[in-house]
Amino acid sequence: MRAALVLCALALVLGATACGERSEPTGPTVPLFPVTVKRSGASPIVLEKQPQRVAAVTPPAISVVAALEAAARGRRPILLDLSDKVDLGDLRHFKPDLIVASNEADPRDLEQAARATKAPVYTLPQDSVRDVFGGLTDLGALLGRELEARQLDSDIAAKVQFVRKRVASLKKVSVFVDTGLYVTVPANSLIGDLVRDTGGESIAGADPGPAPFDLSRLQRLDPDFYLATSDSGTSLRDLRKSPSTRRLRAVREGHFGIVRAPLLEPGPRLGDGLVAIARLLHPDAFR
Repeated sequence: MRAALVLCALALVLGATACGERSEPTGPTVPLFPVTVKRSGASPIVLEKQPQRVAAVTPPAISVVAALEAAARGRRPILLDLSDKVDLGDLRHFKPDLIVASNEADPRDLEQAARATKAPVYTLPQDSVRDVFGGLTDLGALLGRELEARQLDSDIAAKVQFVRKRVASLKKVSVFVDTGLYVTVPANSLIGDLVRDTGGESIAGADPGPAPFDLSRLQRLDPDFYLATSDSGTSLRDLRKSPSTRRLRAVREGHFGIVRAPLLEPGPRLGDGLVAIARLLHPDAFR
């Protein structure tokens, strides 16, 4: 991976044991292209030159591409498609050199988009904070924005270090994350990773499933804190009204907080999401 050296600067934050190496010569005039970026479960993306037309087709992809281009003061046309479904007509008309997506995009739609446009598709990895660092680095390489990606990575890494230092000696807080209608997230997901980095411990386990969390089990586990995302529609008032949740210790004692959903996406504001969760779980440590 051409831009793997960017990760070296983050090795202490992520606990990494090795960094990649450039295969081409180094020096003040090192060319940015051609570039090769590996993809999980697919052939690598190889770009011979800097893409001039980039289609970002999901909100997290849009935020990352826009942040990298804004930092570089770019003037390249970028298709920002906020719809839930990839619009093949718009993509064919736009003729992108690169398509950027995230996990919420339907893989079948992305396959059709790739066939229709002949453009490679890069999907941002988002199972952990480490994944986000890698995704920013890889996309920075693909866009010819390595320095800008390095700065975004550095900003997030600084907030990770800040939070970890503040919570290192504090007691773990058991947490239930509600993304809406009692549907939660796995402990080994990006949000689960954020909870862990902020001194929390998700009660949902590794595989809670896509269905609403079993409320009798939630009562037995009785978490210290009830964390909701801003798009969940969950409020402390409603939890206190519900016979299933009003007896939860977190609900009774008001240990409840809401985090804006965009801060939990695999993008440039992930560090802000980390800090927001940390302040909710450990308010005394961040006064």
